[in-house]
Amino acid sequence: MQKLWHKNYLLVDEAEAYCFGDNVVLDNLLVKFDALGSIAHAQMLAKIGILSDEEFAELKKGLLAIIKLAKSGKLTVGLGDEDVHTKLENYLTEKLGESGKKLHTGRSRNDQVLVDLKLYSKENLFSIAIASFNLVKGFVAFAKKYEFVPMPGYTHMQKGMPSSVGMWAASFAESLLDDLELCKSTFIYNDQSPLGSAAAYGVPLPLDRELTAKLLGFAKVQNNSLYSQTSRGKSHLAIMSALTQIMMTLSRFAQDLLLFTTSEFNFFTIDENLCTGSSIMPQKKNLDIMEVLRARTQQVLSQQQAVASMVAGLPSGYNADFGETKKPFMEVIETTHESLKLCQLVVKSIKPNIEVLEQACTPEIYTAHSVFKLVEKGLPFRDAYLTLSRSNNNIGIYAKQQVLKEATHAGATGNLGLTEISAAIKKSHEWWQLQRDTYAETISKLLGDEHEK
Repeated sequence: MQKLWHKNYLLVDEAEAYCFGDNVVLDNLLVKFDALGSIAHAQMLAKIGILSDEEFAELKKGLLAIIKLAKSGKLTVGLGDEDVHTKLENYLTEKLGESGKKLHTGRSRNDQVLVDLKLYSKENLFSIAIASFNLVKGFVAFAKKYEFVPMPGYTHMQKGMPSSVGMWAASFAESLLDDLELCKSTFIYNDQSPLGSAAAYGVPLPLDRELTAKLLGFAKVQNNSLYSQTSRGKSHLAIMSALTQIMMTLSRFAQDLLLFTTSEFNFFTIDENLCTGSSIMPQKKNLDIMEVLRARTQQVLSQQQAVASMVAGLPSGYNADFGETKKPFMEVIETTHESLKLCQLVVKSIKPNIEVLEQACTPEIYTAHSVFKLVEKGLPFRDAYLTLSRSNNNIGIYAKQQVLKEATHAGATGNLGLTEISAAIKKSHEWWQLQRDTYAETISKLLGDEHEK
C-alpha cells in the first residue's frame, strides 16, 4: 500500500510496526469521522474551484460507500495502510483516479486526525452524557425510595452522625451532575474546527475554513493554524480531566459498595448475577465488577498523567509525540462510558438491609443531635458540647426516622432537595439534547439523501 509520504525508499517493517501498530487498531474507530471530514473538505474544494462539481460528486459517493463498508466490517485499516487517512485516500484513488489524488489538497494528516478526534470526542461525549443522566436518575429514584432509611454517617472511618440511605444515594447524583458541567465546558472547548490549519502553518490557497466548520457542525473555526496543532494535547487533557471526575465519583460508589456489602457491614445486598465466585471457596460471591472499576479509575488517572507528560515539554509545531496520546485518550473515553453503563445495572440491583442499617445506628451517633437539643434550650454550643463529651448518659433516646426529618436545612437528611436535583437533571439534559440534535441534523445534511439509499 502506497504511503501518502512515499519516497524512493521503504520504511523497514520493524519501524513501521513500532510507530503504527497500535494506531491502525484505533484508526478503525475513526473511519467514519475521517470520511465526514473529507466530504466537508471536498465540498469546500469544489466551492473554491480546486474540484469540479463532477469530481466532488464522485468523491462524496466514494466516501459514503466507505462509511457503509466500514460499518459492515468490509473495510478495515491494517498495518500496511499506515493510518486511516492513507487507507481512505488510496481507496478513493484506486476507485476514482485523478479526483482521489486531489482530495488531500490544502490539508495535512495533522489537521485530518484532529478533525477525526474532535468528531469522535463529540459523539462519545453525547453517549457519556446520556449514560450519566440515566445513572443520575437511577440514584435519585433510589434516594426517593429509601429517603428516610437510617444509615450511620462516617467520618475518619468511624460512626459520626445519623445519615440516611437517601442522602448517600443523592450524593452520587449531585456529584455526577457537577461532573457533567465539567464535560459541558470541555465539549464547548473541543467544539472548534482545526480543518484547514494543515501541517500547522496553513496553505497559500483561499480555503474557506468557516464553511468546513459549519458543514461538520463545529461552533467555530479554531483560528490560529499553529495553535490548532499544539492544542491537541490540551483538548485531550481537558476531556480526560472531566471524564476522570466521573470515574472518581464512580470509584467512590464502588468503594462504598465493596465496604457496605461485606458480612461485617451487610448494609446492602447486590444481585448475585453481578457477582463472581471463587475456584476454591464455594461460599464466595465476589463483587469483582466494583473492584475492577476501582482499578480502572486508577488506570484512567495514570493515562491522564501520561498524556500530560507526553505534551508538556514539546516545542511549537507538530511532533509525532502527539500520536501517542491517541490510545490513552480513546481508552479513557471507552472506559468511562462502559463504567457508567455498568453502574446503572448495579444501582438497579441494590437492596438495603433496612433492619441491619437501623441496628447500626447505635446511640453514640446521636451525641451531636443531643448537643443541639441542649442548644435549643438556651445552652451555649460549647457548654453543650462539653456536657455531652463528659458523659454519654446525657444522650437522648430518639426515633431514628424522626431525627432524619428534623434536619431541614438545604441538603440535610430532611431536605435532600430531590425535586431540585430532578430540575437540574432536566435543564442539563435539555442542553445536551439540543447539542446532539443540532449535530445529528448537520451531519445528516452533509451526508445527503444518497446516504439513505
